[in-house]
Amino acid sequence: MSSQTQEFIEAWRAVANTKLVEFRRQCWRLAGLVRQGAVCKADAIEKLWEIALAHALVRALGNDRIEAIVAEAFIGTEFNAFYAAETVA
Repeated sequence: MSSQTQEFIEAWRAVANTKLVEFRRQCWRLAGLVRQGAVCKADAIEKLWEIALAHALVRALGNDRIEAIVAEAFIGTEFNAFYAAETVA
């Protein structure tokens, strides 16, 4: 393999890794907003899936890996009545 080919492969991997790191960061950010009750969990997960598709992460990593990344961030975001309680005036 030529040094030019190696450099191109390295550039490809660096961009792919950056996308993955940012995708993971956004999963955790949106999961935090779900925990705060600021966004709907289903909508956040749907949007993250759209992002993963648009940036070819699903194609590169596969459905299972993307689902695992999202699931890891959203563990513990099930409905919690404490956060959903309305303030009574």
